[in-house]
Amino acid sequence: MTAVVALTACGDDKKADAKVAGHSASATPSPAKLFEGLSAAQIAGKSRLAMTKLKSFRVKGGRTSHGVEMTIDFTVAGKGSCQGTFTVAGAHTDLRVVSGHRYMKGDKKFWQQSGRRKGSPPKETNALAEMFKGRWFAVPEQAAKAGDDFYACDFNVFTKDSSLSRGAETEVDGIPAVTLTGKEGSGGTRTILVSAKGEPYPLRMTVEGGTAPGSLEYSAFNEPVTVTPPPADEVLDFDKLKK
Repeated sequence: MTAVVALTACGDDKKADAKVAGHSASATPSPAKLFEGLSAAQIAGKSRLAMTKLKSFRVKGGRTSHGVEMTIDFTVAGKGSCQGTFTVAGAHTDLRVVSGHRYMKGDKKFWQQSGRRKGSPPKETNALAEMFKGRWFAVPEQAAKAGDDFYACDFNVFTKDSSLSRGAETEVDGIPAVTLTGKEGSGGTRTILVSAKGEPYPLRMTVEGGTAPGSLEYSAFNEPVTVTPPPADEVLDFDKLKK
């Protein structure tokens, strides 16, 4: 699962839709000279290539999937490291990936939700939630692949098989941008605003309609960031707990 589908609910009000996570769309767009004569596919290709060369960026936003609200706020530092927060239905989780090694720390509500999903008895679920809340865990590779909590670390903003159309030119916080639109796998319409000044990074993505509407904001491109693992004496191992 890539970051492109991790989107939070968008309203129908045009003014509200034009202002997301601190970015405001201009009513008087500037021409996107950088992409003059290019198709949507060519622009997406340039943007995808630019993202692969990034040393770091920040992605923030969320989605509503089947009535469940989810938000993320991640800093991605290279293709093997990231750190941030992940909230689902009010349950909060801190996540870190350092050179491919995954760590997580959930609050009490997170562990209660996890226990209920597995069908554990309420008494056992509450006891484990109390024990595990606020503790760091090293996540086994197999478990990490089975879930999608770490998808926010993915640099692959554009799916390669996406069919996109080029739309209107606009601005995001004064930065000229071009609009790309296409269908989203959840049945909605995806809109991507790509910077037309400097490097062609994606600035905003939204999904309207379908089963997972929402939005993502991209910023802090190539800003210095260091991701470190939690202190070793504070990390529990899932596999050892099973023994």
